[in-house]
Amino acid sequence: MESGLNLRAARGYTHPMTDHRPIRRAALALLAAAALGGCAIFQTPPPLTPETAYAQGMEAYQAGRYRRAAERLGQFVSAAGADPRLKGALMALGRSHLETREYVTAAADFLRVATEFPSDPEAREARYGLCQAYHALAPRPQLDPEYTSAAITYCESFAGIYPGSPEAQQALAWVTELRGRLAEKQYQNGFFYYRRGLYDASVVYFNDVLTQFPESPAAPKALLRLVEAYGRMGYREEEAAARQRLLRDYPQSAEAVALPPADSAAG
Repeated sequence: MESGLNLRAARGYTHPMTDHRPIRRAALALLAAAALGGCAIFQTPPPLTPETAYAQGMEAYQAGRYRRAAERLGQFVSAAGADPRLKGALMALGRSHLETREYVTAAADFLRVATEFPSDPEAREARYGLCQAYHALAPRPQLDPEYTSAAITYCESFAGIYPGSPEAQQALAWVTELRGRLAEKQYQNGFFYYRRGLYDASVVYFNDVLTQFPESPAAPKALLRLVEAYGRMGYREEEAAARQRLLRDYPQSAEAVALPPADSAAG
């Protein structure tokens, strides 16, 4: 056995588990290819020029690849300076950010067009884009209403500047929806105190709903709670006034239909 091993060793035999020659040959071949190709495989791609970033960004935008479009157009916009293509790039960038649900960034893109090019035709679409972006940002009623208020401002502004257009009708529909969210938040604030028996605090919020958002679905709910809160506090005149207003202003509401007669409520 020993003589056989010695014979194989003499003939240059190497155990397969310790033979590194294939790995070395592959490495040498890779190095040779790199040398022939000018070491291209080890080079990083050159940085994009504004021209290339614009071309690739617009191409991606037209193809519906919005994330790549936003990346490339963002590079172009940051270096565009006074380039005449800036306005169009900003609009495509804003639309791309809308598609990728980056609404805060989209709003910033549209706001820049609206403020830097206020008299250009693109300003109209940019202002509508602001309305769209902030409407998408508006949270549920229980959350911070900052974006909701901003959305109302931009959508009302658009509808006032471009009345009668289909976009203006949509903007006003969003305003109605968003005002309903703010009204609901006020109502929920009041109900928070109401269910804890803090009726004095609750009526402040319920009255705010009626003052600021009388057209909202939350208004008859607030009036019904006022009837109940004033009744529990023993404020009979205020209770009667809230009852009369609910029946007069919102007679078809579920709250008016469910309102018990005054005598049974007092008892």
